[in-house]
Amino acid sequence: MTFNTPTERAHVVIVGAQGRMGRALIEAIGAHDSCCVAARIDRGDALPDVGDLVIDFSSDEGSKVALAASERRSAPLLVGTTALCSGTMEALRTHARRVPVMVASNASLGVAAMHRMVELALQALGPAWKIRLTETHHTRKLDAPSGTAIALAETVRRAGGDLPVEAIRSIREGDVVGHHVLELVGPGETLTLSHEAHDRSLFARGALTLALWLRTQPAGMHTVQAWLDQRIQGRMQP
Repeated sequence: MTFNTPTERAHVVIVGAQGRMGRALIEAIGAHDSCCVAARIDRGDALPDVGDLVIDFSSDEGSKVALAASERRSAPLLVGTTALCSGTMEALRTHARRVPVMVASNASLGVAAMHRMVELALQALGPAWKIRLTETHHTRKLDAPSGTAIALAETVRRAGGDLPVEAIRSIREGDVVGHHVLELVGPGETLTLSHEAHDRSLFARGALTLALWLRTQPAGMHTVQAWLDQRIQGRMQP
């Protein structure tokens, strides 16, 4: 099934609506002319009979509810939930045979650009440059290193660099939303790539941008980097 460019407003079903990210997403949708909230789902709620786009910010269990809501309406699905188990990921891949699906553990558009910059830097400088990665988050964040840091390390490895996960430095202090600093150290010089999140609402705005793009894509598993590719190639408006 191909999902052509929509001309009508997107009617969004939000899974995890009472959570911090769910509330931020509701606010982002309220400020956007091309979409509206069709339904809000939290633990124990019945699946809605409305909606043509599903966005999930909940839990591994909640992502299964989001998948069911997407399946019920044949609606594109964006999952912003982190730490999905292998069974849930497999179910999402199976579901993607019928509708467009994206799993975006970090919906920051700036982080998406940072991944591409890391690739370009390593291609230009070569694997001999040493790489350091430091991530800082608030004291309430339990996982370390962060999912974003692990993903950046994977990008480094795909680009031919060397950055073991255990070499990532993790700092937990204050109320830092998220700060990732990647340094490439060469003979006599250091290149620093840094991303700092100032407000958690940026993740909601990014998720909405990605989800609306997802509506225009064919069935399949899509990535944030695919969105970035189209943006760079100039095939869509800002």
